[in-house]
Amino acid sequence: MDYFNGDTFSVPSQYVGLFFIFEAVKTNWLYRIIKYLKKVYFKNDKRVVAYLVCVIIATIFWFLNALSKTYTVNITVPISYVNFPTNKTLASKPPEQYDLRIKAHGFTILRHKLNFLFLPLEFNVNDMTDNRMTNNHKSTFAFPSQQFINEISYQLSNDIEIISMSPDTLKFKFDQMGQKRVKVKPLVTVNLKKQYQISGNIKTIPDSVTVNGPQSTLDTLKFAYTEPQVFNSADKIIHTEAQINKQKELYFEPQQVKLNIPIEEYTEAQLSVPVLLINQPIDSKTKLFPGKVKVSFLVSLGHFSSIHPEDFKLTVSYADIEAKLPRLKIVTESTPPFLYELKISPEELEYLIEK
Repeated sequence: MDYFNGDTFSVPSQYVGLFFIFEAVKTNWLYRIIKYLKKVYFKNDKRVVAYLVCVIIATIFWFLNALSKTYTVNITVPISYVNFPTNKTLASKPPEQYDLRIKAHGFTILRHKLNFLFLPLEFNVNDMTDNRMTNNHKSTFAFPSQQFINEISYQLSNDIEIISMSPDTLKFKFDQMGQKRVKVKPLVTVNLKKQYQISGNIKTIPDSVTVNGPQSTLDTLKFAYTEPQVFNSADKIIHTEAQINKQKELYFEPQQVKLNIPIEEYTEAQLSVPVLLINQPIDSKTKLFPGKVKVSFLVSLGHFSSIHPEDFKLTVSYADIEAKLPRLKIVTESTPPFLYELKISPEELEYLIEK
């Protein structure tokens, strides 16, 4: 259509309103561009400026005319899933977008393409599947996409006709739910004051929790860990609470436990402990020098009086004698718990085989 008639520019009646709008906003971007071009490049040629104005306005009218037509196009629609069955958990993700073939006016298509940059369509799983998956014990469900077209079309616009949709089948794969009881492992870092030590096992109350979740995840779960905590300058028993560290798709009960960390002041102690010769033949007699060794260690004040020589088991092996080693290395087989800086003097023994 020719909008030019000699030196004049005619505006079709359906665009008269738009023309006056453009006139009203000439102080905005279009007016500033033209003013700049006129000032910098076309000071002496007003015809060029008039020509550019006509080209820009004609382009705008062409664009508006094109958008008013009906088109059949393919668009990609992002999908957000909500309201899954509460007694199931997904084993694999459903498609995050649908490919739709639609028929609509250009204005409508453009508007929705811009909307999809920010807001995905919402797929209400239970509502759109009529809750058929909630009370069904199957783990895999498949629905023809055609049955969801009306709902998706309603969310899009009444001005859009959905011709087809891909994928043509929508699948939901769920994992079986299960329950198990696991031990709690506290994650703590304790920085102690000088001469203080942890004097017993770090305990949680309760010592185990119940976990609900996908059976495949529960099969590999060994412990429930607490949220990490750090204690500085500790010099007394710590009583506090700890949250169970959350894991995706798992529910812990209880979600919080009590935490007890025994801390006491330590002092140095020494004992004279006998050394045992093991693996000695019945018909052999061997004497160790010395027969007892000095064992020094740090022990809590509360346990100082309860530590005795018989609580230690120190050994040397007759196999070292058969190997003709000149000295026998002492091996610490067992000691009372929560002793620190254990030292044995001497660390090796001499021996004499009696005939």
